[in-house]
Amino acid sequence: MTITLKGKKITLKDTLTIMAIEFEFRGEWYRVDTPQEVVDLKKYLRAHAQEEQGSSSDLYVSVPAHGKWTGDLFALLMEKIGYFEKKFLAVLLSVSYPIDANTVSGFLPIPVRENKRRRKAGWESLLFLAGIQSGLVRHVRTLGLEPCDLYQVHISWRDGRRTRYFTLDPGFRVAAKDQDWPPPFLREALGT
Repeated sequence: MTITLKGKKITLKDTLTIMAIEFEFRGEWYRVDTPQEVVDLKKYLRAHAQEEQGSSSDLYVSVPAHGKWTGDLFALLMEKIGYFEKKFLAVLLSVSYPIDANTVSGFLPIPVRENKRRRKAGWESLLFLAGIQSGLVRHVRTLGLEPCDLYQVHISWRDGRRTRYFTLDPGFRVAAKDQDWPPPFLREALGT
């Protein structure tokens, strides 16, 4: 195929470079050279993974079942964080879908301020939530993890308004379930 760009004819066949991709997956090395090989390998790995789901193997014993979240890391985080950080995480655990910051902040009681206009705009509750997130991030980093290992933040713009959505890491969700967390007093506080 030949195209003209700024008066120069360029043959795409001459400029197209195919580079092999090599990667390690579950202790085995794979190499793909063409897009078709990528599709075929993807089908193979999916089928192979489904076969292994029903069987147990000692090969992966050292890999935590929850990604980066081991039972020990989970317990360390719970020891370090305070009530509001725990409540924030409990809110994220209470739903299996992304939840917006305004909904999350509705579960967190904030000190009442005299300026009702700011409170009506929701600024105080969102600032309070930001403080909770800041403290949580600090504790997560002391464990050698990053905030994205705990939850992700997605931003949506609709009708000129910015909305933040939180999605809890699936590995953290599994670790919490294994520890039977959140405890009853947090579940009662959330009404779940």
